[in-house]
Amino acid sequence: MRASRAGVVVLSCSDPRLNPYQILGIDETLKATMVRNAGGRAFDAIRTLSVLQTIGAPGTIVVMHHTDCGMTHFHDADIKKALVEIAPQEKTSIEASKFGEIKNSIREDIELLKASPLIKDDTQIIGLAYDTATGALTEVEEAKSAL
Repeated sequence: MRASRAGVVVLSCSDPRLNPYQILGIDETLKATMVRNAGGRAFDAIRTLSVLQTIGAPGTIVVMHHTDCGMTHFHDADIKKALVEIAPQEKTSIEASKFGEIKNSIREDIELLKASPLIKDDTQIIGLAYDTATGALTEVEEAKSAL
């Protein structure tokens, strides 16, 4: 039996100022779930999103980032330095990791999800930018090739 592809997964930042259910008008009648992490980054969420596609078969993934995200104030190098101080024995793996510096991140995450072999090809991927000051929600188009 093939599961319906009607569900939605919203990938967003874990910032408490961001309430994706409220912002997007999602209530319990809609088949929607949330995946939240620091910066709402796809590279962190691929495992969870791929699992959700096998057990819930959502047809849409919404990538929603926001203005004034804490991840815009910290850079990978700063985070790596702080983590090495916490766990010096993990220096090699920390330095080899990416922690999600925010620059053009919505487009990056859309491209990453579309390129991932773990995300079904027919999944609709939508990018949204939320302005925490005004409450404005804007769709972010995927970067188009010049060719």
